Amino acid sequence: MKIYFTCSTAEFNKYQDLYFAIRNFLIAENHTLTRDWLPHTQARLKTGHKEIRDIKQIYKSCIKAIKEADIVIIEDTVSNFSTGHQITKALQMKKPTLVLWQGQKYRQFNQMFIHGIDSEILDVVEYNTADIEKVITIFLNKYKNISEKNRFHLVLNNLERSYLDWAQHKYKKSRTKIIKDSLREVIDKDNKFQKYLGK
Repeated sequence: MKIYFTCSTAEFNKYQDLYFAIRNFLIAENHTLTRDWLPHTQARLKTGHKEIRDIKQIYKSCIKAIKEADIVIIEDTVSNFSTGHQITKALQMKKPTLVLWQGQKYRQFNQMFIHGIDSEILDVVEYNTADIEKVITIFLNKYKNISEKNRFHLVLNNLERSYLDWAQHKYKKSRTKIIKDSLREVIDKDNKFQKYLGK
């Protein structure tokens, strides 16, 4: 699978072992990174180079790599505009996107702005270093055939059809969207299925 993986360079020295652990796991699992920039950044920071970088070229390179990817993984423990923008661009391009936060993210309210995004291809996961590989494996298995669509015949009784007709009008959603949203809610809460995906 082609994967776009990124993280923030702010506090890079503090989190670089974690970032490389994710990068190295993806490569070890035979995935292709559409932009493998971590080794270059690490070397540049170690030598103390403060050269002027062409930020427009870096931006174009990131956007191109997101376009080329099948999925996007963003380690966002150190949130900033850059990672937030890349999350937005990935979702606009309809790329399944995993946003990772190490431990419980500080927030004044129960939810953050990202939780307001209504997308069936966005997963926001708080993890610890012991389960990061499992979290990533579940995400990869969940979206490994994302472009594949399946059609099947669904037989509903009168009450179920009546509800869908009512909900379509009430919530301004298609019946298909209502069914898919309900199914997705069950999928996300089914721990047995999550365990299955983690294999």
